[in-house]
Amino acid sequence: MGFPKKLVVAISGGVDSSVAAAMYREKGVELVGVTLKMRSCENMPDKRKSCCGIEDDMHARGAADKLGIPHYFLNVQQEFEEKILRKAWQEYACGRTPNPCALCNRYLKFGTLIDYALKIGAEGIITGHYAVIEGDTLRRGVDAGKDQTYFLFGLTPEQIGRSFMPLGPFKKSEVREMARNFGLPNAEKTESQDACFGYKDETFAQTLQKLFKGESKKGHLKDMNGKILGEHDGIHLFTIGQRKGLGIALGAPAYVIKIDPESGDVFVSMDEEALMCNTLMAKDVNWQVADFAGREFRCLAQIRYRSRPVPALVSPAVDGGVKVCFDTPLRAVTAGQAVVFYEKDMLLGGAWIT
Repeated sequence: MGFPKKLVVAISGGVDSSVAAAMYREKGVELVGVTLKMRSCENMPDKRKSCCGIEDDMHARGAADKLGIPHYFLNVQQEFEEKILRKAWQEYACGRTPNPCALCNRYLKFGTLIDYALKIGAEGIITGHYAVIEGDTLRRGVDAGKDQTYFLFGLTPEQIGRSFMPLGPFKKSEVREMARNFGLPNAEKTESQDACFGYKDETFAQTLQKLFKGESKKGHLKDMNGKILGEHDGIHLFTIGQRKGLGIALGAPAYVIKIDPESGDVFVSMDEEALMCNTLMAKDVNWQVADFAGREFRCLAQIRYRSRPVPALVSPAVDGGVKVCFDTPLRAVTAGQAVVFYEKDMLLGGAWIT
């Protein structure tokens, strides 16, 4: 795709998306601002959450007005509930820990929004993600603390080819300074730390259980020898490596080591070394660099957003998934999360840990 004439800007109300829009406005590109509305604010006791944020909506509209571009809200509530939230609850109900941000990027932010852009005659979308696009591949953003490629592993090369992420070469401090220079009203806006959907004083899993009227898979808390230590109210309340909120007192910190979705038993240990793991299996691989599919290779592998990537050997598995063997053991490898593969700073693809 050559230099675009018309693009849709994903405006969230934050400073990043606003600066990304301003950068392309200066290039003379025709822009249309769009904010995805994922949840209704009706009956929400805490309306500060980002998917229902009235304040964020005002910031998005204010940024669009300052940029002099049209701004619309795109209702994706049904898709968000079915493709993201329901999937997340199904994972919790099976004793896994979901990663809804990666799904939201693939299906909504770079799925539905690109479809909308093409529908109105735009060539693609602009987002405020900290990542660098080279052709149909992604590389890590310059700001290591803001790099978001981990959450973008599920994008297809076609989606990447329709996307523009101008903030990748910059640090967050530089982006804020650009916002001031552009005169954007949200230049000093603090970053939201809220989960995308939830109620105050509840975990994400508890909120999802209420939304879908899900049943709790109750069971026992056990030590690694099978001794019963107590009971719990549902496996959705636990994740691998969890230390707080176990509801038992053993005289020393204990960690969740294993969750059995069949029996509902949750196994804990006071030995933190029991969390260390050399190997994992993963399924539903998404390759952004097709040359690596179906063969064995070495890479840097990352198992959660804030974790350090480590050297690993990736091998094809018989079920179409992959086996990942780490050079050094990792702590708390968690089913439902993503393992993402890099060659230096280039994103190769990723898969879902089983």
